[in-house]
Amino acid sequence: MTATGLGLNEDSNVLLTLSCSAVGNQQPITNHHWNEHMTLDDCDRIFDRALSSETEAEFCHAVAPLFDHYKILSLNWGTGSIFWRARIVQGTPFKNLIEMNYPPAHVARVGRLNDAGSPCFYVAARKETAIAEVDAEEGHLVQLAGFRVREGNPVRLALVGEFSNVQKVGYMHFGGTDPDMGITRLMNSMPPHDALKLIYIDKFFAHVLADTDANKRNYLMSRALTRAIYSKGKADGIAFPSVKDRGGFNIGVKPDPTDKCFNNVCCMIVRVLKKRRFGVLQFEMEKSANSLDIESNFVWDDSPAGQRFAIYGLKKEEFELAKSPNDPNALLDVLHRGRT
Repeated sequence: MTATGLGLNEDSNVLLTLSCSAVGNQQPITNHHWNEHMTLDDCDRIFDRALSSETEAEFCHAVAPLFDHYKILSLNWGTGSIFWRARIVQGTPFKNLIEMNYPPAHVARVGRLNDAGSPCFYVAARKETAIAEVDAEEGHLVQLAGFRVREGNPVRLALVGEFSNVQKVGYMHFGGTDPDMGITRLMNSMPPHDALKLIYIDKFFAHVLADTDANKRNYLMSRALTRAIYSKGKADGIAFPSVKDRGGFNIGVKPDPTDKCFNNVCCMIVRVLKKRRFGVLQFEMEKSANSLDIESNFVWDDSPAGQRFAIYGLKKEEFELAKSPNDPNALLDVLHRGRT
């Protein structure tokens, strides 16, 4: 990947103006005490009020003051790594790429980041995470489609929950880096109390997005927070910690940027063998697609799959580097070359 264009929303003293669909005709909250002197105790009171919200509007109204003390972290994610989308196979494999993409609007259900009728492209950074997210059990067949960011069309991702990671280990867990030490320098330049407040708010937002019980309330709070983040920052999607796979990451991307930025490069069928302790998952590949035909149907290779799968849509020089039959890291090297 190319993790460039680190963005920190510099308009941090301007009140968040929420969309009418989120808060009706309410005006932005103004509280001069919170705007100028918000304490961690104030944050706790806001967190409690937000978590007790009964509607999206109430949640958005509660968290609005937090954005005066929070910088939305975003970056341009370029070509390189493959992101994975999984579906459990019931009977025959999914035939066409459209079945492995985001759903049409008329069938899109409420999700962690999206409203009903408003599709979202959910993918995971690792195959194991994608399999875990669809609740696959032992013996299940799972179809995995891999998507890669198109060269020259980076996707702009808002990253939630990474400030504390940089503070603790010096880099983002999602990106594995801190471009030009931008996040570290930002926090080091702030008064200690303000830096801690930034981290505290960031961890709260990460909790809301990755709440394991969010589905019990129809993802009310995570959807409201997503809307607030999009209204405040310029992002195509949001990266957030996986709920089902500790240490894993998912991203949710809007439909138009998905069409522009992502390209399908592989597809496979795997069988879940064993779900072990500590989140360890054993699975084996049963078959892999060689390509897509002119109608975007998967063209399957019926020969024994082994452990290697086909990647299509590579540039000529990438293909030459990746085809080494005796080097298990050849494909990894190709993907790594896309990271600058």
